[in-house]
Amino acid sequence: MSKRVFYFIIVLSAVLMWSFSFPLIKIVLDNGVPPITLAAIRAIVFIPILLFLLIKHGKKNIPTSKKDWLIYLSIGLFTIILPGILQNTGMIYTSASISSIIQTSGPIFTIIFAIILLNESADKKKIIGTIIALVGSISIVVSLDENFNLFDSSVYGNFLILLSGISYAISSIITKKGLERKNPLQILGFSSLLGFIVLSLLSLFENPFNVIINLSIETWLAIVLLTIFPSFIALLFWYEAMINEDISRLVLFIYLMPIFAVIFSYILIGEIISIQTILFATLIIIGVAIAQKNTG
Repeated sequence: MSKRVFYFIIVLSAVLMWSFSFPLIKIVLDNGVPPITLAAIRAIVFIPILLFLLIKHGKKNIPTSKKDWLIYLSIGLFTIILPGILQNTGMIYTSASISSIIQTSGPIFTIIFAIILLNESADKKKIIGTIIALVGSISIVVSLDENFNLFDSSVYGNFLILLSGISYAISSIITKKGLERKNPLQILGFSSLLGFIVLSLLSLFENPFNVIINLSIETWLAIVLLTIFPSFIALLFWYEAMINEDISRLVLFIYLMPIFAVIFSYILIGEIISIQTILFATLIIIGVAIAQKNTG
């Protein structure tokens, strides 16, 4: 098996796991688990990673420079803390399918931030593609496919999902830089430890203990699946691929996420999306494809 095929398989596997996470998150939230508490629980899986690193390599893996801690904190903020809060809270008010479609616009914001922060060139294709994708994203966020009402709760939820996508876009740039200095397990372990600490403290305001002890076996199963696969294995696969492939190539796989997520959401929770939503989603995918053509 060639390296290119290997990375194709692990990236596709990561996208499948992330797609599956949308209906699972919706199931857990609908069963009364507070959004920040869910985000904190999903970060627990990374604590054993830290123990493994410390046992295997000792103090060599403990960050000693302020720059390393800043990298871990930044990745933890934009990959664990903000997306966990924004996405989980947003999905209380909107559907799993819509959430996955809005997240597809993330690569557009990656391009925007790469232009701003990394001084990448802004050619005609990037500008045209960005405009098209943003039109599709905004149309879905403000619910133009339904009864238009800016003050509807679904618009609030959609906006939070969009912000989580922007956060992931920022994290992809920071993580790409971080992987030049550290390996994926180190980044996952320490950034998630910091994320877990912050999320655990914030979750205390949700008074989660009574909810947690009364959860059904099915809800706990969904939480365990979310914690192991989308939170840990998918990220590890993605980071491994990021070391060897350009971001612009990898994010092409994100186009597949809403397709899989819509299918999984229909199978697991019976969600159906409108024709208008499909058209707006197509706009997003076309825009991202144009913006990324011949990049990287």
